[in-house]
Amino acid sequence: MIAVKILILSFLMILFSSSSYCQKNILKTSPLNGTWIEISKKTDTIVFASEFDGQNAIFELKRGFRIADGNKLPDYYSGPYWYKLTANSISLYWFLSNGSFQSYYFKLITSVNKMLIGNFFKNPENKNKEQDTLVFIKIK
Repeated sequence: MIAVKILILSFLMILFSSSSYCQKNILKTSPLNGTWIEISKKTDTIVFASEFDGQNAIFELKRGFRIADGNKLPDYYSGPYWYKLTANSISLYWFLSNGSFQSYYFKLITSVNKMLIGNFFKNPENKNKEQDTLVFIKIK
C-alpha cells in the first residue's frame, strides 16, 4: 500500500515538474526573448523573459522615471504586462490596470531583430501627437 502511494506521488511530481518546465522553455527558444529598445527616443525598453504566471507570458516595460510632487516615480505605464500573440497583433494587460486585454498591431521581423508594435503606452500628460506604431530593435 505504501509503495503504491509513493509511486503515485512520484508520478504526480514528475507530471507537474515537466509541465512547468515546458512552460518556462517556451520563450527561451522564442525570437522575442531578450531586451528590446525603442529606436526613436531610446528611453523605453521591453524585456521578454521566460516567466509565466501559470497562464500567460509576461514582459516588462521599462520607461525611466518622472518627478511628481517631488517624488521619483516610474514613468507612466512602466511595469509588467501579460501578453498573447496572434498573427498580426499582440493583446496586452498591464498588471496595474483594472481593465481587460487590449489588442495592438504587432509585427516581428526576425531577419533584422526588429519589432513593430502599436503604441500602448501613450503619455497622458503629453499634448503633442505621438507615433501610433513604435519600432524596437533587439539589443541582447
